[in-house]
Amino acid sequence: MGLFGTVTAGVSPVSILKGRDCDLTNEDILGPYWEENHPYRSVLAHQNEPGTRIFISGIVTANDCDTPIQNAIVDVWHANDSGCYTIFQECDTGNPEEDPYNLRGQMLTGENGGYAFESVWPGYYTGRPRHFHYKITTPDELELVTQCYFEDDPQVDQQWIDSHPGLVIPLEEDINGLYGIFDIVMDEMEVQVGTLGESGPVPESPFLNQGYPNPFNNLTQIEYGISKPGHISISIYNVSGKWITNLANGHKASGTYLLEWSGTGADGKIVPSGPYLVVMKSAGFTGSKKMLFLK
Repeated sequence: MGLFGTVTAGVSPVSILKGRDCDLTNEDILGPYWEENHPYRSVLAHQNEPGTRIFISGIVTANDCDTPIQNAIVDVWHANDSGCYTIFQECDTGNPEEDPYNLRGQMLTGENGGYAFESVWPGYYTGRPRHFHYKITTPDELELVTQCYFEDDPQVDQQWIDSHPGLVIPLEEDINGLYGIFDIVMDEMEVQVGTLGESGPVPESPFLNQGYPNPFNNLTQIEYGISKPGHISISIYNVSGKWITNLANGHKASGTYLLEWSGTGADGKIVPSGPYLVVMKSAGFTGSKKMLFLK
């Protein structure tokens, strides 16, 4: 075993990682490199971005540490492998497609309060440990700015851990990269939590994003949006065109939403491993994405 723990073959890394103790998540500084209007996406780094791939997931809950907050906006940004931030700095490495929002993105929490993203492990700069910046906004507009650090970072000593309680997480490692869990507890009462079906920001046009994670073996999140209110259907099919189940079928207000699919059919049984299509239809818009389910 190296610097990090090793993920057992055939076991989802998320399933074996231990989350933080149940306390309100502490604030941390915003820093000088936040920018408004980060794009909605869960893969922040291009596949050719230099650095070690890292996969972070977590759950956003109310202050009872149990009630999930659905449709919270989780805004994440960080430095590249060389410690450079896009928009504010001229970076000499990375960003192979010259994305102005490289290593930046927002996502909505699902019905269970979950979020997940993929990027590269942030680099060092000016004596700072590796870290992700977070800005979480609940549907009731409660805002939390914080940061996430890593136990095995040589620059994170006991003094740093003591001064940033709950913000330093362990990492696991497998052949695909690093995995960590950063759960977030908001100082929001249970009764204030957004309700099922509440929408996020209204997009300029309808869209269907790729499920994340993909491939998946227990749960994938599918983000979609509609620019005008109307009827929407989102269904799962196998690659032969056979209908498997409906994820959404009815009228929706305009906005951005997040669905979850756990690999079950309409009969509630787990489907066989293999590729599947998620198909969205709404007011003349049709979109589809392929996903790979692994049992």
